[in-house]
Amino acid sequence: MIISTGIATLEEIEDAVKICHQEENHDIVLLKCTSAYPAPLEDANLVMIQDLAKRFGVTAGFSDHTLGTTAPIAAVALGAKVIEKHFILDKSIGGADADFSLDKKEFAQMVQAVRDTEKLLGKVDYSMTEKKKKSRQFSRSLYVAKDIKKGEIFTEENIRSVRPGYGMHPKYLKDILGKTAQRDYEFGERFSK
Repeated sequence: MIISTGIATLEEIEDAVKICHQEENHDIVLLKCTSAYPAPLEDANLVMIQDLAKRFGVTAGFSDHTLGTTAPIAAVALGAKVIEKHFILDKSIGGADADFSLDKKEFAQMVQAVRDTEKLLGKVDYSMTEKKKKSRQFSRSLYVAKDIKKGEIFTEENIRSVRPGYGMHPKYLKDILGKTAQRDYEFGERFSK
């Protein structure tokens, strides 16, 4: 069941969702909708999309009456899973919805932008993927900046945080500075625990 909230009050939305549940329909989409034609951007209030999903435990979407395609793209970034947008085959035929409707080319561009936005969003994932591991070479780590003899002190002159990131993490630099070398180190050698 797809329900556009339009000019509905909170109580009316609650009633509609309750009726759906009473009829064993739990597959509900609530569309945030601004009932203005065309709808000014400042009235879109897209943050409601997240609230509708959370408050009612439903899929949330966006019924768009704004000009252009910015609003549906932003709506997807805010969690909209359904986009309703007016479509017209030929704007020259006019009509009440013609100004804020998209033609075939514009609609295809909106769909592509929405799909690209979905790709950009991704998912919460802190794991170290193969791509991330490969990119670690562009991070920094601790390396010997000039030859160090056994007994010399580690200083900012002979230890540096540089690329690639295959050595000891730079956060340990302060722990090393001022300590005495227990062996000889050669220029370019990476530090490791």
